[in-house]
Amino acid sequence: MKYDYLIIGAGISGLSSALLLARFGFKVAVVEQAPRPAPLVEGFVRNNVYFETGFHYAGGLEDGGVLDLNLRLLGISDHLQKVPFDLKVYDTVVQPESGLNFSFPQGYAALGDALREHFPTQRQALSEYFERIQQITRKLPYYCFPEPVKPEDLGESSASGLSLLHEYNLAQVLDELAIGGELRTLLQIHCLLHGSLPSEVPFAIHAGVVDGYYRSAHTFKGGGRALVTALVTVLKQCGVDLFCRHRVEEIELSAAGAFAGVRCTNGVKLQASGCISTLHPQAMLKLLPASVFRPVYRRRLAALKESPGAEIVFLRRERKRGSTLGVRCERQRGITPRVDSLPVHNFQGRNFFFLPGSGKAMFDPDLPLSERLLYLNFAGSAGSDASDNNWEGGVTAILPAPYYEPGTEVSATLSYAERKAQTGELVRKRIIELLPELGPGLEVECVATGKTLQRINASAHGSLYGVKHMVGQFNPSAKTRLPGLFLAGQATAAPGLLGAITSALITVGGIVGHDRVEALRRDTAGL
Repeated sequence: MKYDYLIIGAGISGLSSALLLARFGFKVAVVEQAPRPAPLVEGFVRNNVYFETGFHYAGGLEDGGVLDLNLRLLGISDHLQKVPFDLKVYDTVVQPESGLNFSFPQGYAALGDALREHFPTQRQALSEYFERIQQITRKLPYYCFPEPVKPEDLGESSASGLSLLHEYNLAQVLDELAIGGELRTLLQIHCLLHGSLPSEVPFAIHAGVVDGYYRSAHTFKGGGRALVTALVTVLKQCGVDLFCRHRVEEIELSAAGAFAGVRCTNGVKLQASGCISTLHPQAMLKLLPASVFRPVYRRRLAALKESPGAEIVFLRRERKRGSTLGVRCERQRGITPRVDSLPVHNFQGRNFFFLPGSGKAMFDPDLPLSERLLYLNFAGSAGSDASDNNWEGGVTAILPAPYYEPGTEVSATLSYAERKAQTGELVRKRIIELLPELGPGLEVECVATGKTLQRINASAHGSLYGVKHMVGQFNPSAKTRLPGLFLAGQATAAPGLLGAITSALITVGGIVGHDRVEALRRDTAGL
C-alpha cells in the first residue's frame, strides 16, 4: 500500500503529526523501531509498581490551558482523566544547608503572593518578570490565540521568529531585573525541565516551559501510559497504520530525487509521497546519502549541542504519610513554623528539588552524587489507578550527570552492573536522609545511566532531552531541501510534551497551510 505520509518514530511528536495529518484526510502510517509506541513516555511496571519515565507532570492542563486545548485538537482529551498536583505545594525547592524551603503553589496569583511574601524587596522585579513571561508566550507560534498564525512568521526564514530565540537568554533577563540570591535560584530551578543552563536557554523557550507550570500542574490517571493509550486509540479510529518493531534502515528516493519511501531492517518497504522524521537530527542524516544535503547543513546538524546526561533511580516505597520536612527546614533558620505554612502531609502529586550545597553550581553534573541537584518525582503515585488496591506508584529520582562516552561504563574496580547498584544505593540513602518519612521501606527497583539514555534516545552522548535549545544555536526547521521530507520533534520546536505537540503543529502547518491548522485549533477550542 502507498501512503500519503510516513511518520518515522512513534513518540509524542510522531503520533501527534499522524493524528493531525489524518484529520486533514491523509492516509498515514507510523513506523517505530520499539515493540510499543512512545516507549519513553509510557513508563513501566515492575513488581506491580508503576514508574514514570519520560512523563513526570505537565503544565497548561487547566481547562482552556494551552496543553488542554492541544489535547482537544488531537481528539484525545475525552480519553484522559486529569489529576491535579497539590494546589499549594506542587514543587518544593530545598537547600538543607541554608534552610531554603519554598513550595510553588499553582496559579500566577498564588505564586506571586508567595514569592512576594518571601522576597518583599523584589516585588516590582517579580511583577515585571511574570509580565515578560506572559508577553513573550503570546508571541510564540501555536501557543496562544492572539492573532491567526502567519506562515512567514514561522520557521528559519523568519527574522522576527528568530529574534525571539536569539535575542537574549534567561540569565540576561534576571540580570536586567537585578534578581539574585535565593529568588534567582527559584526562578532558574525549572531549567532542569528543558536541560539548558540559564545562560544558554533563550528566554522565549524558557517562558514557554514555565508559563504552563506557573498556571497549573497535572498528571493523568494512569500516568504517561494513559497518554500513550489515548493517542493509539484515536490513531486507530482515524485509520492510521502503526508498524512497531520496524527500524528504518534507509530513506529511499525517487528518480527525480524526492522522497519515495523507507526500507526497514526486517525487509519491509513502505512507499509514500511524503515523510515526517521525528528522529534525532543526526540519526536522520544516517538514513540518507551524503549528497542529499549540503555539507554546511550536515555540519550544522552534526554540531548541535546536547542537553546534559542524567542518572535516574527508580524506587518503590511503603505507603507512609506525614512529613516533617517543612518543620525541620524552618527550625534550621531559627523560625517557629506556622501550621498553615507547612507542606501538606502527603507526597503524592509533588516534586522535590534538593539543591547542592552553598557555593556549588546548581546544575553541575560533576559533583559527587551526595551533593548533586536531586529531583524527586512522585507522579507515579498521583497518577496511579486507584481502583486497583494492589497498584502503587513508584518514585523517580533524577540527577544531572556528565555526558556518556562509550567505553567508560566499566571502571577498573567495578562492573557496569555493580556501578549501577552502587549509584542506586547512594541515592536511596541520600533520599532517606533528606526525607526520613520514607523510611527503611524505600528500595531501589532499577537504575538508568547515560548508557541507557544513549540506547533509548538514539543520542550519542546519552542526553536526557536530546538536542538542547540555546541562544546562538540554530536548530533545524521543519522543512528540508529534500522534496517531501519534513522534520518534527523537540529539537525543532521546544522541549517536553508541549514542545513535541507544537513541533507537530508547525510541521503539519507547513504541509497543509498554517491557516488551516489555525482554523482547526480555533474550531476545537470553540472560538
